[in-house]
Amino acid sequence: MSEHAELLRNLSHEPELEVAISTGTEHWRTGEIELRVRGDGEVAIRQRRAGEEHAYDGRLEPERVRRLGEELAGDGIDELLDSGGDRKPDDHPVRIRIVRDGQTLHEGAIRESDRWKDERLDRLVRTYDALVGEFTDGVLPYGKSA
Repeated sequence: MSEHAELLRNLSHEPELEVAISTGTEHWRTGEIELRVRGDGEVAIRQRRAGEEHAYDGRLEPERVRRLGEELAGDGIDELLDSGGDRKPDDHPVRIRIVRDGQTLHEGAIRESDRWKDERLDRLVRTYDALVGEFTDGVLPYGKSA
């Protein structure tokens, strides 16, 4: 079991706990997109692209927060590791942060191409894509910039 599994499993009961997942880079395609989900259900998405920033906000119901926390805990998102070696220039990292009361409990970066080697990372990226798409009305992560 991962170090933060119990916290993540109880995400819906931890209003000050936040999971942040970001992909991309500011000056490439749709830019850098960060999704933050808090235990109280608050969702914040920030897109930084070519010096501009766009923000999207929303809220998840407690049951969805609970299911998300269980999924993240079950996949041990704080144990995902980069495969190492040389990285292609367009293989941007998936960055993961777990924060509680402003204190970073875990921070890691795994190259996105590793999702094809690790089904847990693939599920994380798919979940990220779905939530970002939902809360930006499909504008992101693959649509046109806001």
